[in-house]
Amino acid sequence: MAPHASINTQDIADKARRDLLQLLEGVHGKKNLVIEKALAGPVGLFVKFSTLQEYGVDRVFFLENDNVDSSQRNVVFLSRAEKAKQAQSIAGM
Repeated sequence: MAPHASINTQDIADKARRDLLQLLEGVHGKKNLVIEKALAGPVGLFVKFSTLQEYGVDRVFFLENDNVDSSQRNVVFLSRAEKAKQAQSIAGM
């Protein structure tokens, strides 16, 4: 019988949070976050909106709603872009 590997999900969540916050930190000033709907739940598991606000996120929009507020100078997109339609949607904004 193969040994059973232990996975620490908290370590994975901590790394995902650090990576996302580091990316947000690299965009100076206030910013809007445009996120794929399918990622909203998983992202919400490891980072709270209040934490995103501390890193300059002003508002969050869903990519699929096509309602991005472009008046904000900085816009950060978070998407898997596995489908050509998603990548084209981001490129067209």
